[in-house]
Amino acid sequence: MEDLYTLTPSRSEQAQEYNRLLRLLAQAGRSNFKKYLYDPLFNAAWERRAADARKTLEHLRAELKNPAYRTTLAPNCKRMIGAAMAENYSVLGDCALFFLEIIQIIPQIGEARESIEFLGILKAPMAEWQKVQGDRSALTFERELDSMEDVKIAEALEPVKLGVTEERARITREIQMLYQQILIASRTDNFKRAAQLLSRYMMEYSDSENYAEKDVRKVIDALKARDRTFEESLNQLLATDLYFRISQGIMKGDLKAAVRMIRKYAMIFEGNSNIRYYYEIDRLERMLYNVITKKDLWKVMKKA
Repeated sequence: MEDLYTLTPSRSEQAQEYNRLLRLLAQAGRSNFKKYLYDPLFNAAWERRAADARKTLEHLRAELKNPAYRTTLAPNCKRMIGAAMAENYSVLGDCALFFLEIIQIIPQIGEARESIEFLGILKAPMAEWQKVQGDRSALTFERELDSMEDVKIAEALEPVKLGVTEERARITREIQMLYQQILIASRTDNFKRAAQLLSRYMMEYSDSENYAEKDVRKVIDALKARDRTFEESLNQLLATDLYFRISQGIMKGDLKAAVRMIRKYAMIFEGNSNIRYYYEIDRLERMLYNVITKKDLWKVMKKA
């Protein structure tokens, strides 16, 4: 399926964003799930007679491997989601995520009438949920950060340090292997694959001492020369996944992970206000530095 990967900046990125927001929604309780997913689909008359949507989902996963079936995937996904609505929220969430995933990775699915309709139904409720979720995350982050141990805040802001020789060698091998995969994808003009690999590389290693920043820039420039939308699409992919990790870290009470992702966002995008989620993450970053100032942690961080 990788030979079909290509960047479709509008619907592909929209599907990726809704996928991440739905994953956060699934952790926010039944009432929110009903309000922001079930109700919009119900109001659009998508609900159908109850059927075994879980079996249909497994069937469609198998069909996904056969290009001959791709023309029927979108209408089948609509029928599957309609049946899931009459069953339970768990299967509804799984079916909706599956539809968003195939819209994201297969351009012809994104152009189907059912896909356009699905994204259109989700547009307003997902925008509203993102604002609600962002405000909740900010309040939780500020409250929990204020009670977080000083040493934990300092640790979360430290650059990644490689310890023993074996660990250093393992990380170095991982970075080199991932970078080679990026080069292979870029040479074959597999833009979607290259963007996914670059996103993973930058997210995992951008604050590591082994991070090849100049080489990454060369690869991005080379791909941008062949597809002028490449860097913008890569940034959207990165920003959405970083926002998801930050939000998930806050929701799960893992503030150390959230702080690290905030720092990575700041390092990668260097204050570019045109990047998705800039204002939401900048709000969290300002909260972080206000707490550092209030607790007088700058000296501790300098020593670290």
